[in-house]
Amino acid sequence: LLTLACVSQPLVPGGMAGIQFPANEKGDRSTTSFNKEVFSAMANSLGAKDLEDKIKSEKDWRHKYSVHLDQVVERTLKLQDTSALSAVLTKGLEKARSMDFESGSAALPLSQAMAAASAAKFTTSKVAGSGSPVTTLVVPYNGHQLKGSELEQQCDQWSSYGTMEADCATAIKSGAKKLGEMKGRTFLVLGAGSELGPVRPLLEAGATVGAGGTR
Repeated sequence: LLTLACVSQPLVPGGMAGIQFPANEKGDRSTTSFNKEVFSAMANSLGAKDLEDKIKSEKDWRHKYSVHLDQVVERTLKLQDTSALSAVLTKGLEKARSMDFESGSAALPLSQAMAAASAAKFTTSKVAGSGSPVTTLVVPYNGHQLKGSELEQQCDQWSSYGTMEADCATAIKSGAKKLGEMKGRTFLVLGAGSELGPVRPLLEAGATVGAGGTR
């Protein structure tokens, strides 16, 4: 028996509902822009115009952000006035919380969305399968379907030349032998819609899954 209990938010037409990074001046929901905004705001609160300008003008934030963050931390730690220190940290937190909440095609500041929260409720549903559980782990590789001793040997080879850590190979070999024990066990999975999540293989193995998803 394959059983899936689903918990999800009501479907919202026109877009992905939920907390989003705020849009930048180009209209993109960029994590880079957001991070730069947070730390440049802290630099501004520190009175460090030079650091604020460097953060805002950094073109290679992905690789050089740590240089600027180190300077923000160093300058913050030098503050002797606890009120000034609190002001800098509060400014950073306020900026970090300035996310958006998107509901369909509409987006508004998260603070406004929280203040005007609707009475929409979470919904649940239960799906019971009737198929036979999969008890053998099969890994497709190079045109072959690896299982049993063949899979174990391949895991050892991958471990020997560094494709995976030794404990990863051990975990796969051990888990493959326990796949038949999944039936009758219950798992809670958050983010059940993830492409790389464990919901499908758990269900295929006969487990009961309490799946929480956004849509």
